[in-house]
Amino acid sequence: MILSIADFHIRITSEYPVMLEEGYDLFVNEKEVQPDVEITCYKGIPYEVIDGKELLFEAKNQQQRFYSIYKMESGLGFAIYEPQKGQDIQQIALLDVSFTHWKIYSEPNEESELMPLKYPMGPIMMYYLTVNSDAVMIHASGIFDGAKGRIFTGFSGRGKSTMSRIWAENGSRVVNDDRLIIRKCADGIYFYNTPMFYRDIPKKERLNSIHLIRHAPENIVEKVAGAKALSKVLAFCIQNNYDKRFVQNNLRVMSVICSSVSVYETGFVPDCSIVQYILDHED
Repeated sequence: MILSIADFHIRITSEYPVMLEEGYDLFVNEKEVQPDVEITCYKGIPYEVIDGKELLFEAKNQQQRFYSIYKMESGLGFAIYEPQKGQDIQQIALLDVSFTHWKIYSEPNEESELMPLKYPMGPIMMYYLTVNSDAVMIHASGIFDGAKGRIFTGFSGRGKSTMSRIWAENGSRVVNDDRLIIRKCADGIYFYNTPMFYRDIPKKERLNSIHLIRHAPENIVEKVAGAKALSKVLAFCIQNNYDKRFVQNNLRVMSVICSSVSVYETGFVPDCSIVQYILDHED
């Protein structure tokens, strides 16, 4: 099958039946297209392939590990842990040096199906779509009001989902309220939704502005630019910063984005007044 996510095409091949979480259903491309990335699925988990390998990066908190990344002879190795457990490996994945071919190893489910993109493998794969391209992945919500596309980003609890809901109630189209990919294209900057835990159609809109949001006692919109805008937006991009190439690519792409679209620090009261306030105070 072919998945098309943010105009990247991912071909999945397997000798065994494959099952994807329902959020991927509408991202399946029925057309014959040239893939950007190949995923080959294998039955069984070869734990030994990461034994003794250099640990490059580990995503974890105080309760659990999410995934570990290892330096391999010809690319990267990933140990993906069971969500809510943090010790049991649910997949091992190998990514070649060109970042275009994955080998994903997993055990079949009760229906004898392989689930190669079972969370968190799917978002990890999506992030590595961006590291060699004019693209970044960001924790943000995004809307299109019929004229302009806007991204709202900030720390957890600052109101990304609230802002999406408010704009939706005022007639805007919600692209996504959690995880977006932004791409520099030949004719401008665009943002895309990515597969979530629920079904949604693929969406793409031109990006006009980025708002760094927070709750506030009154609505306020202040434009920022240059290094300040770049550093603040980069804080909310999804990044594995163990490799300077990834850092340089994020800096390069986000520098272009921040110089091409307006960036604002936006405090808001969580009601519909913020919609007209933004419309009145953007450039």
